[in-house]
Amino acid sequence: MNQTLRTVIAPLVTTLTVLLGATGALAQPMPGQIVVDEANPRWFRYHGGGPFFMAGPGDPEGFLYRGRLRADGTREGDQFKLIGKLATSGANSIYLMAVRSHGGDGEATHNPFVGHDAANGLNEAVLDQWEGWFQEMDRNGIVIFFIFYDDSARIWHTHHDMGGEERAFIGALVDRFEHHRHLIWVVAEEYQERYTSRRVSKIAAEIRAADDHDHPIAVHKWHGLEFDEFADDPNLDQYAMQFNVGEPSELHRGNVTAWHKAAARYNLNLAEANGWGTGKRARHKAWAVAMGGAYVMAYEMDIDTTSKSDLEDCGRLVRFMESTDFHRMEPRDDLALGETRYVLAQAGVSYIAYAEDGKGPLGLGGLEPGEYRLRWMDPATGREAVTEVSVAGNSARWPRPSGIGKEAVVYVQRVLPAGSDTLVAAGAR
Repeated sequence: MNQTLRTVIAPLVTTLTVLLGATGALAQPMPGQIVVDEANPRWFRYHGGGPFFMAGPGDPEGFLYRGRLRADGTREGDQFKLIGKLATSGANSIYLMAVRSHGGDGEATHNPFVGHDAANGLNEAVLDQWEGWFQEMDRNGIVIFFIFYDDSARIWHTHHDMGGEERAFIGALVDRFEHHRHLIWVVAEEYQERYTSRRVSKIAAEIRAADDHDHPIAVHKWHGLEFDEFADDPNLDQYAMQFNVGEPSELHRGNVTAWHKAAARYNLNLAEANGWGTGKRARHKAWAVAMGGAYVMAYEMDIDTTSKSDLEDCGRLVRFMESTDFHRMEPRDDLALGETRYVLAQAGVSYIAYAEDGKGPLGLGGLEPGEYRLRWMDPATGREAVTEVSVAGNSARWPRPSGIGKEAVVYVQRVLPAGSDTLVAAGAR
């Protein structure tokens, strides 16, 4: 759409959207696209498919600007190499920014404008290059976590409002990239540094009005667990959290707190936590966050210097969670027995029990008597095992099968009630 025409039309579209009570009501998601799970906004799902889980790199923030700058504004970088490395691991996210100049953490050239000047409009050669990278990410199931503004980046000084230039900018980028299925729009990183909550809400409404496919929309904040200013905003679907605590258990407790505060109005993505670490420590943190009811993006996991094993740890987390009905569960650590550390549960139906360390059995309380199928995985190796057990009371402990090490996770499904020979579709997606 012509940018001048959009400047005139976009405010009218936004107004019409509000009057209709719509949040993308006229939009049509694509098959397999990431969308809000309307039955449970705590999570996203694949349109026409099962639940979606995200775990992967929360970097490199400067992905779009890696490499030598060419005369036409494009880059001679390693972006395809990074995507290729990520694609074979199963990890499924890249945290990237459109504007890192104008007060952000990048250089003056880190924006998509002709001559790096917003007054000149968007540089089509740059957008074409981005499109090539995004196509490859989308094809490999990697989420384009598209942040419009880096922390402290602000081009237009319009306080609470959006001017015509900003509306045209937002609308043009949405129109250009909305056809990708693995895409989450993010208004800003650490928005409080340069934007008011009213301005963020207006930008989110503009994104919603411009998006023909109703992709999820998020915003990132400073350290904390509160999202009160946006909790009931119909255009913001995800709280991209920054929670800078050191230990896996602290991350877990914080995410559980945030999960309860959300009250099913939006979902959580632990998008930034300083000192994430590598190896076993990073893996323990990722599982602690996931078992607290949130998606996981590892800060400073930049792909280039990240070990393949760390990426594969994220990939195993994604694969395991998407093979369960985690999206119907809630954090229930009170049900943990034996070596079990964290629990997600749809009580009486299905459970996920995770042990960070130990050799003893994993156990659960709050069970219903019956026959259960247990699918085990070793998060460090990906080894799996399936066992079937009977539970006579309301609790049980199960020894780890051969090949399952100190770190273990088990998906527990009740398949037959006690005294029944009729299969129960417990945990069916």
